[in-house]
Amino acid sequence: MALPASSLSRVCRAIADFVSVGIDASANSVRVLLGTPSEASKASESQHRVNLFFYRVEPAAFGPGPSADETWWIRLHCLITSFGVMEDQISAGENELRLLGEVLRLFHEAPVLEPLDVDGERVQLQAIFQPLTTDELNHLWSTQSEVSFRTSLAYEMVLAPVVPRSPAIEAPRVGAVGQQVGIGAGARREGFDGTAVAPPVSASTVDIARVDWAPRICFVVDGDCQQSQAFTVSEIQVGSLVPEVWVAGQDGTAVILRWQIWDHKEGWRDAKPPVAAIATGPRLDPAAAAVTPTTSVPLPFDDRAGQAMLHAERVFVRPSDGAELTLRSNPLLISLYEEGS
Repeated sequence: MALPASSLSRVCRAIADFVSVGIDASANSVRVLLGTPSEASKASESQHRVNLFFYRVEPAAFGPGPSADETWWIRLHCLITSFGVMEDQISAGENELRLLGEVLRLFHEAPVLEPLDVDGERVQLQAIFQPLTTDELNHLWSTQSEVSFRTSLAYEMVLAPVVPRSPAIEAPRVGAVGQQVGIGAGARREGFDGTAVAPPVSASTVDIARVDWAPRICFVVDGDCQQSQAFTVSEIQVGSLVPEVWVAGQDGTAVILRWQIWDHKEGWRDAKPPVAAIATGPRLDPAAAAVTPTTSVPLPFDDRAGQAMLHAERVFVRPSDGAELTLRSNPLLISLYEEGS
């Protein structure tokens, strides 16, 4: 019975699969392996091999350490070695250089790998070339039994997740801020009955001269622009609220309006389906909110307490490498709560 896959093994396998596809391993009769160079040297000696040896794991090196129920982000150090065989009068050594050259080309052209879902965490690894010193190479290869030294490549893969079995439930977002003054130590435990104010919407212009511009959005309510709204569940059910959203960006550009929802049981997650919309020009000015075209975006739920957060997304193909990226707008927030909570 095979061991269950871990978040670490799934990330490493995804990198190996990326290399396999990138160098067209199946068409060229190349095996892409995970393990030590010593083991790879013994496997199928009549076939070309590319081996990925993840020899060091380090913490992310920025931010505070996570608690036991939070995802821990780590850096992986990988040694990539080729094992070639002689064929068609081409020596094994030259074939090894051909394989390493293809790996170099692959990570130079596409240093950011395709997004990967690992137990609910969206991962997009970046490969960073790490030239090793002679001492570092000698130390690594001295541990590999009697395998002779081979030219190798070293990359740092960042960042990979270690996902807890029972992850923490993420907290809700802050939709408004207020202040209140109390007297005595007991006032710290009293409920808030002051006035909370949502962040105002200021006039802004999307820089559509940039090829990677991101849309900007706001709710339009009675001729006013808002970023955050709060209602009781009963108010929503009686009023049948359908938010109107203004999308600023390059005029006529198609975008997707996507909700994320939160409750105290499951935390944040995507809500489907998204809503198609069209940007109506780069300028978002609250003074023009009463006359601007908007898109109706039904709430993803209205029968319980929770939060719904909305983003506008557009797909952008980066000219340098053809990578398809999703550009996301500022968030809009709607909070639903039970009466008296």
